[in-house]
Amino acid sequence: MYLLYAWNFILAILMVRDANCIVIDLCHGYQNQSTTCWTTTQRFEIFGVKRGAGPNGWYSTQSFSMSEHCGTHLDAPYHFYEDGWKLEDIPLERMIVEGVHLNVSHEVNGNGDFLLTVDHLKKWEHDNGPLPHRSVILVNFGWAHKFGNRQLYYNNVTERSLLSFPGLSKDAAQWIVNSKKVFGLGVDGPSVDPGKSTSFDVHRILSKANLYNLENVALNGTALPSKGFKLIIQPIKIVGGTGGPCRILAFTNNAFEK
Repeated sequence: MYLLYAWNFILAILMVRDANCIVIDLCHGYQNQSTTCWTTTQRFEIFGVKRGAGPNGWYSTQSFSMSEHCGTHLDAPYHFYEDGWKLEDIPLERMIVEGVHLNVSHEVNGNGDFLLTVDHLKKWEHDNGPLPHRSVILVNFGWAHKFGNRQLYYNNVTERSLLSFPGLSKDAAQWIVNSKKVFGLGVDGPSVDPGKSTSFDVHRILSKANLYNLENVALNGTALPSKGFKLIIQPIKIVGGTGGPCRILAFTNNAFEK
């Protein structure tokens, strides 16, 4: 298994050295007080800023605080499953994967009640062939451009029952698990579950199968191909973590689809 991981890592390096390779950052930047977190009490905050002269000239430093589940982040299976992998337990070979881009943004068209169903997944396979093994599915709801504006992103900033944003259906989550080809699921919204969910079925189904989630993925303005690209997923290594901020890089030299 580790040999397979090492080979994937070598392939990733070769892709970076390829003059035709395009590297795409799928992470929203973290900004003081404006980065979107799950609740209004969870904030990314920079403090203790020091700028000025140091022992050998210029010196600068600062501190920050944040929730594990803030901005572009990874949910470890332990987040919703007691026996699931914690952040540092996720095998490294599951962080260098085949990318799948399922773009339903035109169908969503701003509808916060949209549910991605099994039919959407089957249609992707009909159009693009079987899901690749060792893959992460990135679902593009056309929601990422709302990031940073809580009112638009969640459709409500106070009452949990009034939250409204797209997510996956329970059956879609189970179909992904049953495929046995997928290591993780990413969405360009706040959660893999729809905003109105109170049972968080998608989180629970995926976590029980030790699949991780990527939430608040920056898919806005990014024309990824449907497949044929690699992802390198780099979460912060928090020991015992339920999740953490994550940098996601896509590598592709395929023609982009519109």
